[in-house]
Amino acid sequence: MRPARFSAHRVVAVISGAAWVWSWYTMYLEVHRWKHLTKSFRFNPGPPIPGTTIRPRPGLPLKALVVCAAGSPAVFAAAIAAMARTRAVTWQERSGHRPATGGD
Repeated sequence: MRPARFSAHRVVAVISGAAWVWSWYTMYLEVHRWKHLTKSFRFNPGPPIPGTTIRPRPGLPLKALVVCAAGSPAVFAAAIAAMARTRAVTWQERSGHRPATGGD
């Protein structure tokens, strides 16, 4: 017996779903516990470093988190839609059904 193969769409769906959950939980922590972001997801810098005029700026990890939180739901939805299309086509091929056409 051969082990079951995972489709690329399923792998993308699992990875993007995990990234979605992780990024939204981390975004919750950023807003409510660490207070790096406001409730409207704007960067909330603290006071300047004592003795300087240097203002804190968001770093690459925070920027990547915002991109991941915004992009992973769209990637997840696209992967699920692609899996549904593939499953519908496969079912039609196996059962011998053809999609109805309006021109005949």
